[in-house]
Amino acid sequence: MKQINIALLMAIILCFSSCEERDNFDDSLDSSLNIITELKGNETQATIDDLQGIINLVLPPNSDASNVMLEIEAPQGIDISPASGSVLDLTQSVEVIASSANGNRVYQLFTKVLPNEIAFLGEAATFNDLIATADDDVVAAAEWLQMTYPDDFVYLNAAAVTIDDLESVNVVMFFYDQVGTSDLPTLFTEGTAKSTFIEYLVGGGKLLLGGMATSYAETIGRDQSGLLLIKGSGAGFDSPDTWTVDGGVNFVTSQLNHPIYTFNEGQISFDGNGFMPIINAGFREDHNNLWDIAPLLNPGHELGQFNEFERLYGGKVLGVWGGVGDECCPGIIEFMPQSPYNGTIIAIGIGGMEWNMNDGRDNPFLENVKAVYKNSIDYLSTL
Repeated sequence: MKQINIALLMAIILCFSSCEERDNFDDSLDSSLNIITELKGNETQATIDDLQGIINLVLPPNSDASNVMLEIEAPQGIDISPASGSVLDLTQSVEVIASSANGNRVYQLFTKVLPNEIAFLGEAATFNDLIATADDDVVAAAEWLQMTYPDDFVYLNAAAVTIDDLESVNVVMFFYDQVGTSDLPTLFTEGTAKSTFIEYLVGGGKLLLGGMATSYAETIGRDQSGLLLIKGSGAGFDSPDTWTVDGGVNFVTSQLNHPIYTFNEGQISFDGNGFMPIINAGFREDHNNLWDIAPLLNPGHELGQFNEFERLYGGKVLGVWGGVGDECCPGIIEFMPQSPYNGTIIAIGIGGMEWNMNDGRDNPFLENVKAVYKNSIDYLSTL
């Protein structure tokens, strides 16, 4: 036993001695990695895969890929070719080389310019037909989109849309409203339109859904929760109240810094409680399309359900009715990419976010509604 213990002790001493000496370490070697740590093109951040040697640069809509200034960073001692500050034609892939005494690492830089078109999806054959025949809120939303993006606006007829039509589209806005039922017409939920937008979202497409169109996230398979249960389609009523949206005052995790509120700075006004007013006293239709997520945790509407919804379904809750003290009923949700869907959806289902006042009054808070929609589109257009 004593001989075994002595042998074990000698082995331990030998091990420590070997580790201490570190025979495989040479202080004279260059410890810098020949990698690129950051690359920007015209101030747009690229993604870098060092293992594959691939850099992907996605430029904003209407960018000129033939005239891009690169800003490149690398560890000290690494030479980069082409050098940072170079202006290049990136309409084809370009090699970027990181060199050191240890050798070269060659990257392939691929550049894509995002499409520029902002589309409105409707059930009429043409935009003019939509304006002449659709619900008043649908008409107001479509006209606003055309006026806001005059150079990039296109209209999509749901009966005829194909995946090829969407190649040049950056964001699709689909707003729908009617009295009597919250169900979307079968034109949207069956056949060509449904299969086209499934393919569009799987391929990375971006959708902004409003009003009753929030259910389209469920139709095309992205919203798997089955919890879009609070729906209204009545004729409407008068109310003396100003209605608001809460983006985080009563959340466990506030979303007031999310781009739907902040992308275009200073466009949204808030009241003294931190809520966003959306409709003033008067007539309103109150066509809610909300998720009832109370069953996700313990019985009752408790805090923590929004984060649980995100964990389960990849949907970040961005807004609820102002003044609601628990986390029961989301009204604005961002459905983030989740396999097999590589695209993003923002769904806005709070009933007070109406586009047209049926009693003809001026709603001073309509500007907040427009700002949320514009922030959402401009944010989605960067993804």
